[in-house]
Amino acid sequence: MENPVRTLYENHAYPAMSHPISDPALSAVAASIGGLRTPPPAGARILEIGCCSGHNLIPLAMRWPQSECVGMDFDEKSIREARVRAAGAGAANVQFEAADLRDYQAGGGKFDYIIAHGFFSWVPDEVKAALLIFCRENLNPSGIATISFNLECGWAARFPVIQKARMIQEVGGVAVISALEVLREMTAADSPEIAIIDDMLAKGPAILAFDDFGPVNDAWPLDRFAQAAANAGLKWLGETDPAENIPSSLSDEVVEALAERGLGPLELQMAADSLAGRTFRSGVLCRADAPTEERIFLNRGLDFSLRAGKKPKGPMKIALWQAIQRHGPCAVSAELVRSGLPEMEARDLAGMIYNGISNGWILARIEPVIYDSAVPDFPHLDPFRGLCAEQKLPLVDIWHKPCLFPEAHYQVLTKMDGLRSREEIADFARTHCPELAFDPWLRHLAERGMFA
Repeated sequence: MENPVRTLYENHAYPAMSHPISDPALSAVAASIGGLRTPPPAGARILEIGCCSGHNLIPLAMRWPQSECVGMDFDEKSIREARVRAAGAGAANVQFEAADLRDYQAGGGKFDYIIAHGFFSWVPDEVKAALLIFCRENLNPSGIATISFNLECGWAARFPVIQKARMIQEVGGVAVISALEVLREMTAADSPEIAIIDDMLAKGPAILAFDDFGPVNDAWPLDRFAQAAANAGLKWLGETDPAENIPSSLSDEVVEALAERGLGPLELQMAADSLAGRTFRSGVLCRADAPTEERIFLNRGLDFSLRAGKKPKGPMKIALWQAIQRHGPCAVSAELVRSGLPEMEARDLAGMIYNGISNGWILARIEPVIYDSAVPDFPHLDPFRGLCAEQKLPLVDIWHKPCLFPEAHYQVLTKMDGLRSREEIADFARTHCPELAFDPWLRHLAERGMFA
C-alpha cells in the first residue's frame, strides 16, 4: 500500500530550517521548572527524529562539540544531504541515519535529549505510538523528549478553510496558493477565516505541502496527548517555553478569570488553549520513573542564564529587567545579574526570576551565551553559515533562529569569509546589491551573533 507521507517526502524537499523551540538549552529550563534536572547539553547525547537535511541539528552539534548528536529520518535523500552539509561544516560529532522509526535501533546507548519537532501530527497513529514508546525506551533516567504537536482546538477553525481550498483546487485544477487567493476573494472581509487564509499564504507553497495541506494532519487535544504519553510510560513536564503554558496572547483578566474556576493544571491549560484558538504545542516529556521533584523550588531560577524579554510592570520587576538588559544581547548567569542587585535578597530575586520566566519578561537558558555583538573588521561566517550562504539557505543565529534572506543578499554573505574587510564587502554590496542598507544590515547580523 502506498504511504502518502513517504511519497510526499520522496517528491518534495522539506524546507531547510532550524526550530528554536527544540533547542535543548531551552527545554532543559522547562524540565528544571517541572522538577527534573537534566544533564548539561554541552556533553549530552542528542537525537533528532525526523531531522530532514540536518538544518536543525548541525548548528546544535557545532555549538556543543563535546556532545554526541544523531539525526534520523526515513528519507534517504535528506539524510545524504545532511551528511554532506555536516562534513562541509566540519561537524565531526554528528551522524545521520536513514531509518523508519518503527524499525530503528539506536546504537551507542540512551539519549539525554530527544527532539521530534513537526513530526507527531504528520504521521499515522502507529508511528505516533512508536515515537512515544521509543522515547520511553531510549531516554536516560534524567533525559527529556521535546515533542511538538498540533492542537485540536485551534485547527478546528482551519480545517474548513483547507477543505474549501482543496475543492477549489479540484474544480479549477490550480495550485494551492492560487486556490487560497481565490478563496480569499470569495470570503467576506469581516470573516475570521481571512486571518487564517493570510497565515497560510504567508507560509508559502513549500511549507503548506507538509503543513496545512499535508497528507496526514492529525490535531489532538492536550489531554489526549498527555494520556498517550502516560500510556507509553512518559510524563508531561510542561511547555518548552514556560511562558506559553498559558498562551501569552490571553489578557491578564482572562487568565485571572480562568484561575478562579479552580481547574487542575492540565484542565486550565486546555481551557486557555481553547480561548486563545491555539494551534500548536511543544511539550517536554520525561520517563514516568524519572527522579522528578514534586515541589517547585524557586531558587532553581538562580541556576539559569538570563536575557531580557518584554518589559514588565512594577518597580522591582523593572529593576531586575534592567539589570539583565545591561548585559544584552547576551544571556548571562543569574548570579552575575544578582551581583548588580546587592540590595535584593536571594529568595526575592529567585521568586521574581521564576515570575519573569513564567510571564515572558525573562528569557532563560540552561547556560550562558556570551558573544561580541560589535561588527568585526573582517566579518566571518562560521563554516555552516558560510555553506548555507552559498546554498541560499536560512542562516541560523546564535539563538537558533533561522534567517532567510532575499537572493541578492546571499551574494554579499558569501564574501564574509574573514579574508575581506568590512569596507571591501561594503563596496561589493554597493555594486551587486545597491538597495541594501549595508551598515544597519551588518549591525543586525552582528547583534544576532552571526559572526564567528
